[in-house]
Amino acid sequence: MKEITEEAFPGFISLPLAVVTFSSPWCTSCKKVVSALDDLSRELEGQVSFGACDISAQPGVASSLKVFSLPSSIVFRSGVEVKRFTGPVTGQAMRDALKELL
Repeated sequence: MKEITEEAFPGFISLPLAVVTFSSPWCTSCKKVVSALDDLSRELEGQVSFGACDISAQPGVASSLKVFSLPSSIVFRSGVEVKRFTGPVTGQAMRDALKELL
């Protein structure tokens, strides 16, 4: 999973299908979600790009997207938000949503 910075964010979400997960080191639920999505990123390699954005280090990205709860994952298709998950999401729920978008 690629680390997303404010500078890299616009280019990353312009990919055909990209998932950005917003988290923070102090968030225990975030660690579980990031781990599940890490596994999913290997499974869907070449079809979906996965990135993680630490809101403590990159607050501007989360603020611009109105991310108020952690963890949050946003799915983008060519720069446009198409799906948002707030709170802990399972790998299976994300897999199902992404399969519909592929």
